[in-house]
Amino acid sequence: MATLKAALEDSTYPGQRRFVIYGLGGSGKTELAIKYAEEYQRNYWGVFFVDATSRKTASRSYLEIANVGGVEPNEKAAKNWLTTQVLPWLLIIDNADDDEVNIEELLPAGTQGCILITSRNPAHKSHGTVGERYLELQAMEAGEANELILKAAEEPCPWPETVIKSASAICHALGFLPLALVHAGKSILLGLCSWAGYLKFYERQVERIRRRRRESGSGRSRSEENSGSIAVFSSYEILYQSLEASQRESFQDAVELLNVFSYLHFQNIRLDILILATTNPLREASVREREAQEAENLQLNVPHPRKTWRHWMRELAARMLGYLDTPPPLPAALRNPDGLSGSVLEGEVHVRLSEALKVLLSRSHIMKQDRLEDRYSMQPLVHKWVRERPDMSTSQQALWCQVAANTLARSILLPPLGDTEDERRTRRELLPHINHVRTCRELIFHRMEENRASRRNKLWPVLNRGFSRHDANELARFSRIYSECGLFHDALELQSKVRSFVNAMLGEDHPLSIKITLVVAGTLWELSRAAEATELQQRAHRICVESLGQDNPISLKVADLLGSALCWKGRWSQSLALHQRTVEGMNTVYGAQHETTLKAVSNLARVYLRYMEWETAAELHHQAWEGMKKQLGETHLDTLICLEDLAMARMRMGEQYLAESHKMMQFVLEQRTKVLGKEQPYTLLAICNLGRVKSAMGQHAEAAKIMSEAVIIAERNLGEDHFGVLAGKTHYAQVLVHLKRFKEAEEILHAVADKPQYRKATDQDGEHPDRIIALWYLIGCLERQGKFAEALETCEGLVNSLQEIGGNGLGPKHKLALMLQREIEKLKGKIDGEVETEEAYVAVPGEI
Repeated sequence: MATLKAALEDSTYPGQRRFVIYGLGGSGKTELAIKYAEEYQRNYWGVFFVDATSRKTASRSYLEIANVGGVEPNEKAAKNWLTTQVLPWLLIIDNADDDEVNIEELLPAGTQGCILITSRNPAHKSHGTVGERYLELQAMEAGEANELILKAAEEPCPWPETVIKSASAICHALGFLPLALVHAGKSILLGLCSWAGYLKFYERQVERIRRRRRESGSGRSRSEENSGSIAVFSSYEILYQSLEASQRESFQDAVELLNVFSYLHFQNIRLDILILATTNPLREASVREREAQEAENLQLNVPHPRKTWRHWMRELAARMLGYLDTPPPLPAALRNPDGLSGSVLEGEVHVRLSEALKVLLSRSHIMKQDRLEDRYSMQPLVHKWVRERPDMSTSQQALWCQVAANTLARSILLPPLGDTEDERRTRRELLPHINHVRTCRELIFHRMEENRASRRNKLWPVLNRGFSRHDANELARFSRIYSECGLFHDALELQSKVRSFVNAMLGEDHPLSIKITLVVAGTLWELSRAAEATELQQRAHRICVESLGQDNPISLKVADLLGSALCWKGRWSQSLALHQRTVEGMNTVYGAQHETTLKAVSNLARVYLRYMEWETAAELHHQAWEGMKKQLGETHLDTLICLEDLAMARMRMGEQYLAESHKMMQFVLEQRTKVLGKEQPYTLLAICNLGRVKSAMGQHAEAAKIMSEAVIIAERNLGEDHFGVLAGKTHYAQVLVHLKRFKEAEEILHAVADKPQYRKATDQDGEHPDRIIALWYLIGCLERQGKFAEALETCEGLVNSLQEIGGNGLGPKHKLALMLQREIEKLKGKIDGEVETEEAYVAVPGEI
């Protein structure tokens, strides 16, 4: 400990302070790193942990760090956030054993911070930079080992000579490895064996483990076969079997929880998550009943088409499958056989889980991760051993892996439930557990497939595992975590499987099928795959109108979403017609002040904004904002969207509205930073829009500063071809024009106006509105520099582009078309010398 302290607190070293701990498995590397972090936590602003077992686990650990920092959930953003922290922080990179893991790639750049690396690989010691640079943990000295095992067994002093002699023999047999010694001491403390009899217990376990491995014929890695690991596993097995042998409820619960924990990530196992797995289904059932009643009431306001025989038969088949389904397996402590409800159930489950966790803690099967909160962890070597014990068959592994997955899935609420920031924050912590259980399941299925292949030529048939209703339910819940963590590719993969299953079971026209189709479309939007997303939304809308009628509540919601998509793509006439019809229908079905109607009003206002009808847009946005304030509160994320839209509409209405718009955008930014974090995309959007207002007020330098920082973060987190990044750069370039930084502005505008970037967001015959804006700003930039001929050429090209926007040939009728004609005439006059060139620096296109 003194070696670590001296190295990491060396303030004379100018660079990043790194220290490596290496040694055999079970030698206490992780324990030493954690103990240092606990003892000297006061010296660090924050302590962070990266599981370097593989490159994937390391990246996922950085996602957790990104969530702590309130930055975009990816490894690059997390590392950048660490490097920008002025106060000292400690990063523990644990289990960096695999040669395939490049340590250099895991290190944050720069000179900030202290880093502890633990590894079995001695080659990694080269990464140490301070003090003695590295520390090898070898077997303990005999005296230290004796003291450790005697204290673990809580042997009262003075220690008898016979006990010391037995302790010495045990230490020697266990290779003086700390983890094995602690397990041995706990076995003696719990009365499972005596000091004199422990070695017989231990030797039987060693022989049993080796025999089972020979019988199984399974290959084991070098790390598992070495004598150190055998010593740890054998000493641990004695404790494990004592749990299995007991008939006490708390002991049986402890065994089940331990098996579940082995398929979760070994860190941050939370008691409240386990309790949610029991209480969430009751909460969802209550909401389903309420929604069913609300839907029934809404149907009274609209004509409802009769269901066909096909609909009846599909729903009957789905209900029968539901009745025939066996309940998903869960640990006994999380079941509700007595049908308890509410706080009574929560209280009983809390007591039962707490008793089981106490048993596991007393045997050192788990460790308390946080003194103040109910968070637990497992030693990595033991964590792996539990799920790979010789007595654990592949079918048992599959069962416990599924139990762990069920527990996680039930702790995740489906939308619209679980919408608070606290609930989202809790869910994001589930990501490492979901990734681990899915990885384990893939390995188990692969092993089962190999076993099936070896039996295919035998007499009995082999059943293949299908995709069930429970699988679809689980993947739908897991996909919510991936979406909320910004892992949209992973979310899309799971959602697509769910959609295929639901469509096959219920048909595309079932409300549940439509709902999951819209979820998939939303994820495609997040991935900037706008054309695919809109195609799905159009299909869903067509199916809704045909099967439910256009006034059905589901049809109206789908129409509202489709209208927004078409507006964004530049299909304004179609969007306007859809939104006008939707608002009218929602007023009838929901009422004018319902949250759903107000969102539709706000979406309609956005179409008028595209038509440059500023007053109409502002009036509708104000109506939506006032209503949302009453329904959801002024700080709700949806209310803030309405307020932001209102601010941007009024900004365009004239100088007299700028102060009010500025105040609105400041409020939006403050609230989003507080709730979402400073690097979340909606927060970056608020920064950009605040910058636009500041620029309109003449505060160009301040606007450029905040917008530049936001664009850099957005490009790093989202990618340079993300539509939000392109739009942000466009408006930033316009501010640079006002600052007469023409070269920079022109370079940016040429880049963002490159047409191929927008192809995935437009139809074949369409033009994207954001590109139109970029070209308009480029014309002004060129004109300010006196590049009249180039500006005229761009202007004429923009006239052609405008033909392709708006839908149904509305482009030439747009207000911008008239502005372009005037601009062309003015530029021609300047080229011919008919207009004073001094006007070139004043009469230029403004913001649209």
